[in-house]
Amino acid sequence: MLERESELARAASALRRAAGGEGGLLVVRGPLGVGRSTFLEAVAGIAHGEGFLVLRAQAAAAEENFTLGVVRQLTDSVPATEPDDEDGSVPRAVCTTGGAPEEAAYTGDTGVPSAVGPLPPWAGLVSQQAPRRLASLLKAVASDRPIMVMVDDVQWSDGESLLALLPCVAGRRRRRVLFVLSVLPGDVRGAREYVRQLLDAADHTVELSTLGRDSVRLLLEEACGAPVHGAFVDVLRQRSGGSPLLVKALVDEVRYQALAPVAANCAAAAGLRPERARQRLAVFLRAQPDHVRRVAYALAVLGDAADRQLVTHLAEIDEQRRTEATDVLRLTGLVAEHSDSLIPGTLLRDLLEESMPGAELTAMRGVAAEVLHRTGHPAELAAEQLMSVAVLCGSDAVEILRTAADSALRRGSPRDAARYLRRALLDTSATGRDRARLLIDLAMAERSFASAASLRHVAEAVPLLESVRERADAVTRLGPLLMDPAAFRIDSVRRDVAEELGRAAPHDYIERELALRLEARENVLAAQDPAHVRRALRRFRALGPSPSLRTTGERELVTSLMHIAFVANAASADELTLLCTRLLEQEAPAPEHVHSTVPLVVNILAGAGRTEGAGGWLREAHLLAQRRGGDVEQAVIRSEQALVALADGQLVYARQKMVQADALAGPDTGGLPTICAAVLAIVALHTEEPQLAEQILVQHRLHAENEHLAALLHLARGILAARRGETRTALVHFQTAGRRAERIGWHNPVTVPWSSSAALMHHRLGEHEEAVAAALSEVERSRAWGAPVRLGNALVALGKVSRGREGVDFLEEAVDVLEKGPNEHELCQALYALGTHGETDPRRRASVLERAYMMAVDQGASAFAEKIARKKSGGTRAPSAPNGRLTPSEQKVARLAADGASNAEIAAKLGTSSRMVEKHLTNSYRKLGISGRPDLARALEAPDGTPGA
Repeated sequence: MLERESELARAASALRRAAGGEGGLLVVRGPLGVGRSTFLEAVAGIAHGEGFLVLRAQAAAAEENFTLGVVRQLTDSVPATEPDDEDGSVPRAVCTTGGAPEEAAYTGDTGVPSAVGPLPPWAGLVSQQAPRRLASLLKAVASDRPIMVMVDDVQWSDGESLLALLPCVAGRRRRRVLFVLSVLPGDVRGAREYVRQLLDAADHTVELSTLGRDSVRLLLEEACGAPVHGAFVDVLRQRSGGSPLLVKALVDEVRYQALAPVAANCAAAAGLRPERARQRLAVFLRAQPDHVRRVAYALAVLGDAADRQLVTHLAEIDEQRRTEATDVLRLTGLVAEHSDSLIPGTLLRDLLEESMPGAELTAMRGVAAEVLHRTGHPAELAAEQLMSVAVLCGSDAVEILRTAADSALRRGSPRDAARYLRRALLDTSATGRDRARLLIDLAMAERSFASAASLRHVAEAVPLLESVRERADAVTRLGPLLMDPAAFRIDSVRRDVAEELGRAAPHDYIERELALRLEARENVLAAQDPAHVRRALRRFRALGPSPSLRTTGERELVTSLMHIAFVANAASADELTLLCTRLLEQEAPAPEHVHSTVPLVVNILAGAGRTEGAGGWLREAHLLAQRRGGDVEQAVIRSEQALVALADGQLVYARQKMVQADALAGPDTGGLPTICAAVLAIVALHTEEPQLAEQILVQHRLHAENEHLAALLHLARGILAARRGETRTALVHFQTAGRRAERIGWHNPVTVPWSSSAALMHHRLGEHEEAVAAALSEVERSRAWGAPVRLGNALVALGKVSRGREGVDFLEEAVDVLEKGPNEHELCQALYALGTHGETDPRRRASVLERAYMMAVDQGASAFAEKIARKKSGGTRAPSAPNGRLTPSEQKVARLAADGASNAEIAAKLGTSSRMVEKHLTNSYRKLGISGRPDLARALEAPDGTPGA
């Protein structure tokens, strides 16, 4: 009896007064499971110890209509007596022992008169006789010892027993008797007239409260025999609400399941559902009137959305009965104080919902969904009512789920949107166009986290649509980058719809737009078909140098054709960059661009080394993607950011974005789109992680059949073989990569830079002519493309394999070319190659290596800087340069800027790009510890370009 000391003391005091002739009435109150019956047993134990005769009865809802049921239980505690006269006012005991006068005989040591004469049965009494009969009985048995009359759950007593108890209670003060009655507060039966009269007559009232945290801890420690973690105690206290019945049930369940009371098991403890607690709640609910049960079920269904009007409507009762039922549930510990909702997070709340009959739960949830939707509550709140029912009911159910899906998408939860739509599809009888609409909506949600399922559902929806316009619109909802031609028939579906739309001769704006967008998807999907590449290039040339980019369809078509011109090396970097810049200016930075051809624009700009503005555009798009919760969108944008960082020479940042993109594209998403897998592999190769590139490629489901992925895989394996010293094996891999690329007409060395790698292997094998031929081939193609980085890299390879001064000349040209681009990493590599070439002039070698060293330090490439330092010092370790020292290029740019030249003027004077000028200035500001251009002149006055005094 934890935390019951003061209550038991009050009961003991009442017993002592009764034993002294001052009878009384003690009422014990407390919510469901608080331990009223246990408390009464404890009081009975005290009474026995004090010499009381205890008469007890347990009222029950099932026996409420059993006449005098409670009184009969009380009389079972004593021998029968027979009234002396007709009114039963004086009991007469009959005794035949030893011819003595008629007086009471006693049996045993109970001190209770033993009757030997026959008694008329209680069933033969009319209700008016019962009070006298009970009073006479109590008077007789109380003649020798005090009595405690105990009735548990008095609110469930039958009316006749209550009527019999009333006069006995009224005359208690003249007898040595203590009446002890327990009652469940709030029970509607407690409002009956006779019950109220009994309770109002109470001399003492004991309110039993719930257990505190320390008592719960003590019970747990006794049961587990070990220390208990505080968090585990808190879980059980919160789940039980401190109800002794529920605490004991949970503790027993913990012990039965051998659940250690540690913090790691808190979630498991929160999920316990003791059968004893379930049964106790079921007994309580069965004993309640129908309107109390219905309000309890309505509150469980509505949860946090419960309000008075909704509960009244859902329970189908009037306001008066709702109020009455809510008061009952509040007083029994189910409803929170000062609230009309169930107490959240409790075991009783969970068991209440689980106890609802299935048919009633389904019906209530259907009605709740419609009412919530109709009264303007959030659509998702209404939809959640439909998620856990076996069968959808109600004409608005599907529309509620669709509206909720739209809401989930707007708040950035495509997974919830898909969950609602899948539920709608499970039970809807919709066929044809209605089912197709649901499938397409589901695909639009799934494309953000499960692209394979998205493709499958569009392929399923298209045949159900009635018009070719609807079918074309459904196909164009899928971005070309995410369309997998080898799976789910999506390519054949696209082709059939495009042919059908073509035969219909699009005659309005919408159909012409759809036709252009379908053509764009065909270009992307067929970009590895040489015959289609030739047709697409003719179409690209036919558009002229300045094609229209006003509509989405026009932009998607032009981008897809630019992509083919890029991979085929059929247009220069300058030409495509101009178009890409125009196109990107017309596209808002949004995550939805992933489902269009825009990522191909970023790909081209990075390949051209012209990424000005792309980084900021992608940052904005990624912020929106994070808010909207799309894993696929975030993965693709991270891939784009990795490619842009690589083009700018920011290898650390590129690798970081590559890893993030790869982590986002898990099995649930269906993996990365093919072009993104290729991008990440290229980033991994350029950041000297060929093993990671191999892993990314092998994991892609199309790595064997997609020629570009297969070529990159051979490139990665060639690098790994070269590292192992397997030169001939490496050469074979590089040449195989080349054949794969040539087979599909992809001649741009940016896509698969295989030829320069093969040249270096030929050189290592002593095959000079083959080495020069391979290197020259890549230089020629790189000149045709015209991007500084690619051409510079090709010239570096050619310089390495060429003999004598010719090699030095090629390396000098490589440095000059790379000076014009933004990629300092590649420039640093070219400088190192020039500085370590055997034919480079010694004075030139020293200055070049010094510059390469400073650039490596500035880039944070400590290992490469150490390597250069050893070359500078002839193999001995050189001291590190101070971080605040400007490189020669930075000094030139800073001097011109301090003299007032603009970025464009500096770029023109030095023959470099504005982006490179901006980068040099940013580095200079950081090293000099200044905020901007106005402080340059003062800062440069200090020796060696370090901050002045």
